[in-house]
Amino acid sequence: MVIHLSGCMGCNSLEFCEKMQLDKLLIDKRKVILSHWEDCLLEKFAPETIHIFKRQKDQFANPMGHKINAGLAELFDVICDAGDQEVETPALGQLIKLRAVQEISASDAVSFVFQLKKIVREASLKKGKKTELYEEWLAFDARVDAAALAVFDMFMASREQIYKVRVSELSTGRLDGAVCLSAMMKKDQEQQVQEATDIKVLKK
Repeated sequence: MVIHLSGCMGCNSLEFCEKMQLDKLLIDKRKVILSHWEDCLLEKFAPETIHIFKRQKDQFANPMGHKINAGLAELFDVICDAGDQEVETPALGQLIKLRAVQEISASDAVSFVFQLKKIVREASLKKGKKTELYEEWLAFDARVDAAALAVFDMFMASREQIYKVRVSELSTGRLDGAVCLSAMMKKDQEQQVQEATDIKVLKK
């Protein structure tokens, strides 16, 4: 999928560039911020599932966890980039498709994007004296808002595709005695969680 954000985090003058601190914070605290962001996204999953997603880093043993981790990292990098061009985001696309097959509302599916604002501000406060410029926060918030709109469009497009598949299955009668594609997608997601659980049990 392609994402395009407006709201540049760049600078308009040399003096402004020299004073910028938010960019440095985002780079220095990237790993911590992404970890907290992942926690926010996973908070509605069962505790045992969260433990598996956080602990098992192998993408084959934990494909869902890998999609979440890679998708968040890709979106974070796009938000932090001052560029205004369209960017290919395949990992984010996989994450949004994963959200689309879950039984959640569009607002719930997109809410994790806005949580990044709070996480970054908390990271800023923890480092001590706040040195970021007000203009930096405005630019950052603008890009997060733009990212949320882009993610919403991705989510709705994925949901629409699922509904089209279901309508097609109904119209062609493929639901009679057969497993529909949309159900298979959901079953595959549940199976991935179960496989990750089984791996954990075997390792004990």
